[in-house]
Amino acid sequence: MPPFDPEVQANALCAVVAGPERLFGFAVFDSELRAFRICEYTEDIHLSRTEALLLQLQPRTCCQLLQAPEDPRKLGRVAESCGVELADGKAAELKQADVEQDLLRLLVDTEQVGLGRHFEEQRQKQGMRALALLIGQHHLLSEPANFSSCTLGIYPLRTFMYLDKAAFSALNVLPRPEESLRSSTSLLGFLNRCRSQGGQRRLRQWLTQPLTVPEEISQRHDVVEALVAAEGLLRELEGHLRHVPDLERLAARLHRTATASKFNKATLEDLVVLYQCVLSTEKMIQALQTYEGIHQQVIAQKVSSLRTIMGDFRNFKALIEQTVDLRQAEQRIYCISTGFDASLAELANQRDAVRSRMEVVRQEVDKKLGLAGAGNAKAVSLCDCPEGLALRVTKKHQQAIQNFKGIPTLKILSIKKQELVFTTPELDKLNKQLQHALGEYQKKTDQLVNKALAVATTYSSVVERLADELSSLDVLAAFARVAVTAPCTFVRAKIDPDCKNFTVEGASHVLVIANSEKSFVANDLNMERETSRLHLITGPNMGGKSTYIRSIALIALLNQIGSFVPCRSAVLPCFDSVMCRVGASDMQLRGISTFMAEMLEASCILNTATERSLVIVDELGRGTSTSDGFGIAWAIARHLVEETRCFCLFATHFHELAALQHAAPGVRNRHATAVVDAASGKLTFLYSLVDGATDQSYGAHVAELAGFPRHVVESAKKRAEEFEEGSFFGRSAKRQRVENGLLSDDALQYIMGTKDEEEFVRRSMAQLPALQLQATRAAGGGC
Repeated sequence: MPPFDPEVQANALCAVVAGPERLFGFAVFDSELRAFRICEYTEDIHLSRTEALLLQLQPRTCCQLLQAPEDPRKLGRVAESCGVELADGKAAELKQADVEQDLLRLLVDTEQVGLGRHFEEQRQKQGMRALALLIGQHHLLSEPANFSSCTLGIYPLRTFMYLDKAAFSALNVLPRPEESLRSSTSLLGFLNRCRSQGGQRRLRQWLTQPLTVPEEISQRHDVVEALVAAEGLLRELEGHLRHVPDLERLAARLHRTATASKFNKATLEDLVVLYQCVLSTEKMIQALQTYEGIHQQVIAQKVSSLRTIMGDFRNFKALIEQTVDLRQAEQRIYCISTGFDASLAELANQRDAVRSRMEVVRQEVDKKLGLAGAGNAKAVSLCDCPEGLALRVTKKHQQAIQNFKGIPTLKILSIKKQELVFTTPELDKLNKQLQHALGEYQKKTDQLVNKALAVATTYSSVVERLADELSSLDVLAAFARVAVTAPCTFVRAKIDPDCKNFTVEGASHVLVIANSEKSFVANDLNMERETSRLHLITGPNMGGKSTYIRSIALIALLNQIGSFVPCRSAVLPCFDSVMCRVGASDMQLRGISTFMAEMLEASCILNTATERSLVIVDELGRGTSTSDGFGIAWAIARHLVEETRCFCLFATHFHELAALQHAAPGVRNRHATAVVDAASGKLTFLYSLVDGATDQSYGAHVAELAGFPRHVVESAKKRAEEFEEGSFFGRSAKRQRVENGLLSDDALQYIMGTKDEEEFVRRSMAQLPALQLQATRAAGGGC
């Protein structure tokens, strides 16, 4: 996975520690918002929950202090794959008494009641240990801006959908390093119609933290639906959102201005930019008030929140209008208005009087030299130089300046390729007066700017509230723009709070459509918790199975971030996780074989998925022999449908798995269709899914399409037929070799030595860890 883009990455730092019985503690600090969040959770051997937290929070760096010898190595791999820098923590940082004293200095609400408002956080012992490590490791007490200004809360693990790295990769959630933030090859890029930096950062946050609470999802849907139906309002909002600066970081600079922080502080330009944003927000409020659709109440709540914030900015607006020269600000010249202070106006007059006298000197010199200028340009002009203001002529007048013997005396300062710069004694005197006047003016201006900034720093918390509202509004407007302009139909999905029905009509893979000129065949999905929660999807390679199951997972993800979804209609459960097993990812680069990668991801799914999960599995078992792969795929599919009972789309080339429909309740067979012309043998993919299992394999036909020599294709067909008939080349040969003792007595022998299907499946599940270990040894640690 690529490193997080700094333009949309939160300035977060985190720490993770391990306690007894694999109870982990996690702490994160957002340096811009000065917010601490902690949590604790029971971790599995794959560190899958920690991986999900790193993906959700997008930290710049993470420090760790783990107990089990193998955990730091595993976390190192996880952090690297998530694009997060990992550092080792020091046990000396974990002192409970110290962290309590540190929090008394850091938190905003401890002056009179101490830590009395944070009993719930203090009960999470491992979370507090992680917090102690975080504060000590990153020296947060060395930053004065953190004193008495931080907040502490519990990170809501269950509020957000669990997405592992495999899901991020399979669904192309984030752009690759070479892709832009607006490239349609990733989900972030496709949805990124945001007009502000804060909006882009919020979009990425929502993509990595999909909601699991139906009411909150519906609130986002309401706003999107309102804007889709009122495109004129949408266009007006987009125009105003273009003028919204990065308010989160501006608020952080405002806060630091009142402290001894060494980091960037606010400037007069920041105040003007914030003033212009306030004016744009007032126009947004006026536009939103014109909405009269079905979601008028929801829009009215948005208006009410923004109006409350604007009320808090009333005095700020008056401050800027009285103190800043807004006409000059239009030319990007940021200065205090001379009308604000009488002494400043007097100093400005003194400065301007000196400049007028300098202009008189220029005119006198120009007249005495009598040089001809080019066109309407003056032969002698004033220009800036290290000495202040000097006189300038073009290089062609050099001889005239050097030969001049009259009054005033001309002193040459520099001769360049295109010009000659000179001065006079009177101009030297005026430069000294000008420097004095400018110095006094600047001193007075600095005093007034500092006073204005001192008042403006009190608005940092109000700016943070405005940033939160406008960032969310920017993302919702982007969702509406996508729904209006997308290359396929986008609709609002209905949410099934009971998680019993999962129905999609005309599902499309929006990234495929956006990046292909070919037509797309949309397919339906009809799953019901009790009767058809696992769909076994068979059919030829290149037949559309992988695209189909990914499109369904994307629809679930889009729905829970608050977006419309690419289909004609949908009834969707509210999932607590989307888990994928779709490829070997980048495991080979870390010395892990394809089969081992499959087993690691499958094991993570088996240990983590719940009844409210959506699991998509693509071609599980292809990294090993056919018989082994089939056995493991069968065992995993049966476990998911009978034990986990989650919604699952299981795409496979093992069409023998179709027999699972008769062995386990809740399984339904579907297949991707293709047609082979009887006369020519030509294979045509139809890309549509229908009920039932496929009746044959098409691997040899696909090989023929790829340009294999004809005799190779014919041989492949023949051997495939022999295998399916159970000949020497098939499973019976392997079972015979096991019975004859030709293989070592290991876990694989144990599984393959069975005589009936039920025993085969039972042994496959029981020996899965041993199979993983054997795969690693067989691969020799390599690919």
